[in-house]
Amino acid sequence: MRKKIMNFPKKKPKLGSAAGFSTVELLVVILVVTITSTFALVSFQKANRGFNLSGAARTLSAYLEKARVESVRRHGGASVVIDSTSSYTANIDFIANGTPTPRTISLPAGTSLSYTLPPSTTSIDPSSTPITITYDWRGRTTSTVLLTLTDSTAGVASNTVVVGPAGDLSSDTTVTGPVTTPTPQNTTVTTTSGMKSMQY
Repeated sequence: MRKKIMNFPKKKPKLGSAAGFSTVELLVVILVVTITSTFALVSFQKANRGFNLSGAARTLSAYLEKARVESVRRHGGASVVIDSTSSYTANIDFIANGTPTPRTISLPAGTSLSYTLPPSTTSIDPSSTPITITYDWRGRTTSTVLLTLTDSTAGVASNTVVVGPAGDLSSDTTVTGPVTTPTPQNTTVTTTSGMKSMQY
């Protein structure tokens, strides 16, 4: 006895209904990925430049504060010279021998440095008019200086460092109005003021 086996006709697949993506769909996906990657890369580069600029401002603040501390500790002598748009020189006792030695600190590529003497708002190029920020034995400066670090890339905000007359530092602030140097409260101190009498 023979069993009859039913043979179903095989369906031939049509070329138009094959699973997968068409060339147009692949091109659209590649185009979207390329555009998104380009925007992400540009944003990353701007953020990186902004981080470099902030780092340069923090480094400048650190050298200014170190010069101030050195001047208080050694009764003057430390200074920071702003004489270029791409670098500055710190005259500090780096090797702890009691003598300030100059060290030139270069700014990151594309970063420029300028300064303003408040209350004036005119930006001054340190290459043509250099300035030396010195501290006295109390850690005070002679005037207020607003240092501005700017990046050449559009869309990156500039960073500022303000050196106040009391020697204080502040970052990313603006100075408006008249700026005065603080005067000491009591310049003469008598030897007996505030002392209790001792009885033997």
